[in-house]
Amino acid sequence: MEIEKAKERARVAAVNAAIKIVANMGRDITLGLGTGSTSAMFIQALSKTAGADTVKAVVPTSYQSEEAAAEAGFRIAYLREVRRPDVYVDSFDQCDSQGNLIKGGGGAVTREKLLMMLSRRVILIGEEQKLVDKLRLPVPVEIVPFALHGLLTIISEMGWRPMIRPASGKAGPVVTDNGNLMLDVDVGVIENPSEIELRLRLIPGVVEVGVCPRRGYQVIIGMSDGTTKSI
Repeated sequence: MEIEKAKERARVAAVNAAIKIVANMGRDITLGLGTGSTSAMFIQALSKTAGADTVKAVVPTSYQSEEAAAEAGFRIAYLREVRRPDVYVDSFDQCDSQGNLIKGGGGAVTREKLLMMLSRRVILIGEEQKLVDKLRLPVPVEIVPFALHGLLTIISEMGWRPMIRPASGKAGPVVTDNGNLMLDVDVGVIENPSEIELRLRLIPGVVEVGVCPRRGYQVIIGMSDGTTKSI
């Protein structure tokens, strides 16, 4: 129980730090929003503490984040209207000491990485329990359905262990908002995130990869004592 309380304190601290940054950017900005429980907590807390008029519009990365933002009172926009969001806020699954990340646990890795590239500023938040010396979680990989069994063969022959991500609440695999499937690929301890990202992305049938080498974004770690630190 105490471990869960510490984790929640850390997550709240990271969320509050991101809210402070966004609220101080002015009210004429557009916000890209990631997918997952921490992103949902952020957008709900932003609405309650600063108001839904804090930003001009929210660009979501999934149906889940769209619903969370709409329910919190924010106007929804898409990339046809907002080509480059002013700021993007999201969480991560794991972060190493250099700020390299694994993302994609929520099944929206392609849209998330696209918004990360398009946004003028990127803020990624998470609790200290997700901080490790080296990345080691299985890597989320979005793939086109036709390629499934071919990719299972190719990735296995590369010496890695691919697993089809099962859906929760229905039979069969996870289907992304893009109509694709998700693999979780165990590549062991990741010594070189850029190399792993490149090797997986070069395989035909792979849409996007959840390894995120550090590329100038701000990583905020919430600590169990309620403080934060940036990497």
